[in-house]
Amino acid sequence: MALSYQNIADSLNGKFKTKHDVQQAAIEFQNKHGPKGKGANGKKPYKFGNFAVDDSFPNEPAKQAKWLIDTGTRNWDSSVEQLQETIRENLSDTGPQVPMTFYIRPGGAAKARAEIKPITTNGIITSYEIILHCRN
Repeated sequence: MALSYQNIADSLNGKFKTKHDVQQAAIEFQNKHGPKGKGANGKKPYKFGNFAVDDSFPNEPAKQAKWLIDTGTRNWDSSVEQLQETIRENLSDTGPQVPMTFYIRPGGAAKARAEIKPITTNGIITSYEIILHCRN
């Protein structure tokens, strides 16, 4: 599981590296998932698995399918909801749109989990560190 997650982390880190990169990604995100990422007017609500797979496994349907299965709630603890909400809020039309850095850590638990660390300066979020702890 950690190998597929590393591919995703590498892709997302490139996409969310700088403030400018995140602002560009936010436009794409809002066009695809609505201004708040919750879907609207025929747009699908944001889900981490679907969002991450878009750029990470182009033209690789078997890897896309495996990733989508791996990111389902059966394989994650409740922190996946916090992960999705953090990304949704960051990329929304009113979000801070700050850089996000993803790290992969091998796990030992039955379910994967996300650890979200907002980085602040003078009480203002300037970036996020997101650690994805893989399951067995």
